[in-house]
Amino acid sequence: MHQIFKFLLICALLFCVQTSAQVVEVTMSGSGSGPTKEHAVGAALSSAAAQAFGVQIEALTVAKATTVEKSNETSSSTDMMSQLNQIVTQKVNAAGNNPILGFKIDSADQSGAGVWQAAVTIRYAQFKKMGADSNRRSVVVVANDKKYRQLIITTVGDSLVGSRRFDVLNRENAALFDQEKAFIQGEDAAAAEVARLGQATGADYMVIAEVQGLSLANNQRETIQMTGEVLVRSSVSGMLKLQVIEFASRKVKWSSTEKFAGAYGGVSNISDQQMIALISAASDKLIEKLIANIYPIRVAKVVNTTTAVVNRGEDSIKKGEVFSIFQMGEELKDPQSGESLGAMEIDVGLGKIIDVKPKFSFFKLDSGTLEPNGEYILRKAEAPAAKPAAKPAAGPSQAPAQNVRKNTYLE
Repeated sequence: MHQIFKFLLICALLFCVQTSAQVVEVTMSGSGSGPTKEHAVGAALSSAAAQAFGVQIEALTVAKATTVEKSNETSSSTDMMSQLNQIVTQKVNAAGNNPILGFKIDSADQSGAGVWQAAVTIRYAQFKKMGADSNRRSVVVVANDKKYRQLIITTVGDSLVGSRRFDVLNRENAALFDQEKAFIQGEDAAAAEVARLGQATGADYMVIAEVQGLSLANNQRETIQMTGEVLVRSSVSGMLKLQVIEFASRKVKWSSTEKFAGAYGGVSNISDQQMIALISAASDKLIEKLIANIYPIRVAKVVNTTTAVVNRGEDSIKKGEVFSIFQMGEELKDPQSGESLGAMEIDVGLGKIIDVKPKFSFFKLDSGTLEPNGEYILRKAEAPAAKPAAKPAAGPSQAPAQNVRKNTYLE
């Protein structure tokens, strides 16, 4: 009966692992030797665990845990496995994460000289990240403002997410993460689910957001003498500063500011919603500058001499936006430091976005031509001013000419 229970437990664990989309079961084999069977098995387990988790484990520590009864025993819950899990979690600094699901003693034999040789296979849970591998840099947004800290972090974070150029990390919901962690470690979750723990990603960059020079003028009142009517007005102004710091080196990689201001009639106090709108608009402009500096819009494919596909989609580019397009030339280097100054940019012409898809868009040139194998980048430009209509010569019977304005980019 005990063996049947163990068999059912193993099947249940296998089923739970296989039906999970990201947590999978994998195996690792190891071998070892020792003066006793227990020492040999302990050494083999240590070897397998070291290969699986990249940690060094003393075989003697594992061997002391228990006595091995049968050379071909399959175990999912033994003192030895518990001891091994405890050592692994301490080594990888993941308290409560017991990823080893079981082990099998493949062989355990004593040689003529009295030395035992053992081979084992461990089964352990492994977490596979969702989706394809990403080359995006990871960022975390931080702010020190006492009153608007959460507002600033949320709005700047939303702007970064909308750019689709970075993986934005969440550091603001620790209590919710702890709640889910407690569930995974509880009795209701499958044993293999603990492999999800200890998978948090560190940040490549810290984006420090700061509101500077904030000026609030609430409940400004003005009485109209003739009618006695009291007009209420509130206004706010300030500047949002973003600073991008490389976490490993603590080097400041980019910094810029954007002013914001708003005046509201009939409003006695500036609301959080109004602040969100102002800071969000400033944040979007700053992130646009940041992206243009680090990740300029690039041509992914030249369709023909006047049309190209660019690597921006909805949420980061709009139909009708005007851009200058440049062909990438020779890379320049600082003659003193040897640092790359970037590639020369050869002006090709001016054009606009004619169609926007979820992840890419189509760009149409108004002047100039594109080469099939050329490398191109786009930079935001202002739409050219419409040329005023020529004034006809005035005559005695002619009415004054109408001022006709034409939008060059109107389809």
